[in-house]
Order: sequence, then C-alpha cells, then structure tokens
Amino acid sequence: MSRRLLVAEPDPSGRAMLDRVLTAAGYTAEEFASVHDARILLDDEVFDLAVVDEFAGADAVLGEVRFLRTHYPRLPVVVMGTMLNASVLLNLVRMGVADALPKPFTPEELRGAVARALIHSAPGRAEALDYGAAVAAALDGLAAGDLARAGRALARAYAHAPLDAEVAGLQALRAELGGDDADAARGYRAALALRHDEGDESPDPHEGLARLAAYGAARPVAALSPRFRGAPLWIVTDPARELIAPPPEGAGEAVVVLSLALGAAATAAVPHLRERGDRAFALLPTDLRPEQAGPLLARLGGGALVAHPSGPGVELDLARLALARDEARSGDSARPIPGEKVERPSAPAAGRR
Repeated sequence: MSRRLLVAEPDPSGRAMLDRVLTAAGYTAEEFASVHDARILLDDEVFDLAVVDEFAGADAVLGEVRFLRTHYPRLPVVVMGTMLNASVLLNLVRMGVADALPKPFTPEELRGAVARALIHSAPGRAEALDYGAAVAAALDGLAAGDLARAGRALARAYAHAPLDAEVAGLQALRAELGGDDADAARGYRAALALRHDEGDESPDPHEGLARLAAYGAARPVAALSPRFRGAPLWIVTDPARELIAPPPEGAGEAVVVLSLALGAAATAAVPHLRERGDRAFALLPTDLRPEQAGPLLARLGGGALVAHPSGPGVELDLARLALARDEARSGDSARPIPGEKVERPSAPAAGRR
C-alpha cells in the first residue's frame, strides 16, 4: 500500500517537482499551497507524513509547521526551506519535526528524508523505545540491588511485551535476588518456553536454574559472616556445568562467586550474597573482566582465587583478577571512612631537633 504524503509548497513549479520525485519513489503525493487547504483530509487522518515549505500559507515563517505540530502532533513533518539557519533548526527540534531539508536539495536527499521520517514514525516505534528504556532501567536497578526500582521498570516492559523471554528472565532474576526461589524457578522455566533460540538476551534461564539448584536453602544476606573473610573465592563461569562438579582444588570452604553480565555500570553494581552454614555464594552483576569484577571482588574480601579450567570461549585470568581486586582494596583503604576522625601528626615544636 502506497504511503500518502501531504505536500505544502506555495510555488506551483516546486509542487510539480516534488510530485514527480515522490511519485517516482512510490508515494502518493497530494500537493497544496498551504496546510490549511488540506484541513479536511488532515482531520480524516489520511496522511502518513507532511512535507512542508517554510513559507507555506499566508502566516509567518514556519507558521504552517507550528499549526501541524499543535493540531496534528502524531503526523511526522519534514520541513524544507532556504532560511534553515541554526536558530531555526533549533526551533524545529523543539517542535519535534522529523527532518529538515535546506534548499536546494537533490531528489535523493528528499527521498532519504521522507523514508527516515516514515521509519521513525512506524507503528510501535514509540512502544519499542519505551520497552528498551524500561529494560535498561530494570538492568540498572537489579545491578544496584534496587529491586523496587527494577520491579517498576519491569512492569513497564511487561506492558509492552508480556510474552517476551528477556522480560520473563529478568522478572525471574528479580525474584531470585529477593530470595523468592520458587517464583524465580517458575520464571526461568517460562523464559525457556518463550525463547526463540539459545542466543536470546541474558539472563540465561539455564544458568538461573543452575544457581537456584546450588543455593538450596541459602538465603540472601546483607554481608557475609566473618568466617568467610579469608576464605578462597571460587570463580564460576559456567554454573550449569561447574556447580554439579566437585569444587576445584584449594576451594575448601570457598565463597562461590558467579558472574552475570547485566550491562550496567560497574560503579553502581553491588554483589548479591547468599549464605547457608558452611557455604556462601556471591552473584556479581557484571562480567569477569578485571576492571569490572575487581572492585566487586574487593568488597567480598576472601583469600585466593580458584576456578575450574575455563570452558571454550571463556577467558579467565585469575592472576589479573586477583591483581585488580588487590588494587581496588588498596584504593579503598587509602580513602577515609565518612565520619571517621583522622589523626594527623602534630608539627614539631619550634627549635626541637
């Protein structure tokens, strides 16, 4: 079906040129000297886009553009003219026009501007943008441990895509971080059923179910017990494979450290902790690149880093991770604790040697 365009151009020869170019591109163009001349058709919402000259109509410059943006805000507008300086362009941006074409322009530039404007106004694009923003906000909330904020963002995302595997997986992860393992397991199984392929966005439901199986009765805690401060940290890169195998050599009463890349800023991320008797777990909401994971490992304390041999496609450098952790530790120790009184050496008395 041909897209129907309103063309508002006061010059008859200009209207004829625009008609030829747009018709050749497969559009149905209806030309008018002003936007007001097309008012009946505008009220019937027959147009997909308007191409408007800055001098269309008898009003002031850009008057027809302002009229369209005020009375028909859902109709995308491409503005063309010879006086599109920086100040005018700024006003057009504020009005929300789709594109601006300084005259003279080529047929290719006109077709390109119209095509871009139609793509940006495609049905569902605003919903898709809001869905993406909601998912990003949910990821930030989960990484920072703000489950309430994550829940609000996921409700927005769910309203746009109730049968989306990523939303189901993130809802399951939120339940997991909150200690509601039964809801988390149901959510991960739902995400598996909704997945189109194994390359879908994280969190991976297989890994989520493997974590839940390993946690058992371990509950979320705000901080690990003192007994784990010097314990080895067992770095796990493949929960589904590694957590059913015996611990690596040197693990002992290790803190099991699992990573989950959520794409959030490492500075906002916090470790999510679980503890049960002689077992402790830490979920890091980041990947295991040293610059990302080092500061989070420093917050865990712990002793030596241990791991199973890395699987295919996984690069795990324990030495670099340990170095990044130690550097983060030394940096933190150099900063005074807020509210702590810092004792400074007094200056030597005059004449004292």
